[in-house]
Amino acid sequence: MAPLSGVMPALLTPLDEKGQLDRPGLDKLLDHVLAVALAGVSPCGSTGEGPLLARSLRLEMVRAVAGRLRPGQALVAGTAAPSAAAAREEIAAYAEAGATAALVAPPWYFPLSAGEVAAFYLAVAEGSPLPVVLYNIPAMTKVAIPVEVVAELAGHPQVAGIKDSSRDFEYFNAVVAATRSASFSVLTGTDTMLLASLVAGGSGTIAASVNVVPHLAQGLYEAATAGRLDEASKLQESLTGVVSAARRAGFPRGWKAAAAALGLCSARTAHPLRPAEGAETAALTKELADLGVV
Repeated sequence: MAPLSGVMPALLTPLDEKGQLDRPGLDKLLDHVLAVALAGVSPCGSTGEGPLLARSLRLEMVRAVAGRLRPGQALVAGTAAPSAAAAREEIAAYAEAGATAALVAPPWYFPLSAGEVAAFYLAVAEGSPLPVVLYNIPAMTKVAIPVEVVAELAGHPQVAGIKDSSRDFEYFNAVVAATRSASFSVLTGTDTMLLASLVAGGSGTIAASVNVVPHLAQGLYEAATAGRLDEASKLQESLTGVVSAARRAGFPRGWKAAAAALGLCSARTAHPLRPAEGAETAALTKELADLGVV
């Protein structure tokens, strides 16, 4: 697989009133994001509420997305499994469903040492039918992937890169420096750090905002990689305004509410998460209107 680079949405999972996949909503959402020439799509991650979805729904989601992508676009499917064996089983199913890579979070139940984190990923990557993308999101998993572990894993032929959602720019810089000699992608999951991450040597982003304003992140990426930093800086300012508005409504419900405000899908969240409602929705919709998004 070619190194991952560019812009991908951390895709929302549209749900119907029974908590099943809302296929018309997914089609609208994909029409919206794929109208922009993105590098790919990443379903079933944190923004997509993947850990709260039944495995059958995650596989249905991956199959549906795979059927909409153009040749060359990546499909990086998220998995958050409690063990290496469970992660391997899910990755095999994702491969059959049409994924091109797997975004793998570390196990979240036990505290893990650096050596244990490395052992988990080596066990997942060994014989994996898909390239593995490490997922560093300690706010959710309570397990960070140390820089030295990332550097060790970057040399593995089935480890393609990392999505870093730590919001720790020192960590991001250290990962870029430690993996510079490897064929390894360093993607940010933090929309507000996209320009800074690209200037620091990052490869792109898998981000929630791409569900709502895909043109902003894509335009920023194109401007930054072409050296048009003034243009990229203005786009980063606009993107940060949208991200700040959605964050005020909570995660991930703010992004679902924003998508609903655009008429893409409902604001329903996976059980037991509550959706945005009432004053939250009204405030978010007004902010998005003020920003010219709706």
